[in-house]
Amino acid sequence: MLSHQASLFDAHTHCFPRELEQSARAWAQQQREPHWANLVAPIGRASIQGWSDLQQMLAHMDAAGVEKACLLGWYWENEATCLWHNQLMESWMKTAPDRFIAFASILPNAQVVEQLERARDQGFCGVGELHPGVQGFSSADPHWRTLADWCVSQQWPVNLHATEAAGASLRDRVATPLQDFVAMAEQHPSLKLILAHWGGGLPFFENNQRLKKRLRNVYYDTSASPLLYASSVFRQVIDAVGIDKIIFGSDYPLKLFPRHQKDADMQPYINYVLHELDLTATEQQAIFAENFTKILPVGFV
Repeated sequence: MLSHQASLFDAHTHCFPRELEQSARAWAQQQREPHWANLVAPIGRASIQGWSDLQQMLAHMDAAGVEKACLLGWYWENEATCLWHNQLMESWMKTAPDRFIAFASILPNAQVVEQLERARDQGFCGVGELHPGVQGFSSADPHWRTLADWCVSQQWPVNLHATEAAGASLRDRVATPLQDFVAMAEQHPSLKLILAHWGGGLPFFENNQRLKKRLRNVYYDTSASPLLYASSVFRQVIDAVGIDKIIFGSDYPLKLFPRHQKDADMQPYINYVLHELDLTATEQQAIFAENFTKILPVGFV
């Protein structure tokens, strides 16, 4: 079990205002964000989206022993929504600066440098979560390359949503081709990439030693794992890529155990990792804190 003195970071959380809970689809339609609407307020089936306000999230962090959380932006389809979301996250960081850091919502477009510089001035320290399929960019896109160059210069990590290539054909699923993540890593070998949701299975391809070298600066977060994979995925990815490339993220306030979870809560997933997985104390500390903090810019730990 993780010692009481050890650090515990959650590197993949989201900040959505609770007042949207009853009007998420209407709000998203007004903002021209249909993908987000279909995910958080699907028609014809129950949503697994949880909600929390700032004080509730802090209470959940305290209860779960989370020292600090990284608020991630969303892969919005419009720059205006990115700016709105960044203002919201900025307000949370200012209210609890010792508990929150944040990665910015960015739309890779002609104004990408302006967006990045504004986010830097607001106190952000990374970019993401981005989604190439939803936001319409790829490794060949000049705006993506500009973003990657800028992030390398600032030592900012970039978090990318990753969907498994051979997964179920879900109604609202948008593919993220794994080969393009390899191209991104090759083009910018100094860029620190975090692929969400176990990288969509990409870490298993690191058994190819040539590919392993190309992905040396790619990390994989554990967000939404109970919804996607069996518990054995932790040990399997450790065996494939090593303990140093795995970063704990929950995807809070998503309901990861929807049959037993009525609303947002960090504690069930953290207890699952601590008590139901065969991880050593050293492995837990690497996943929960060390691997993430070592790739953050200086001054943000």
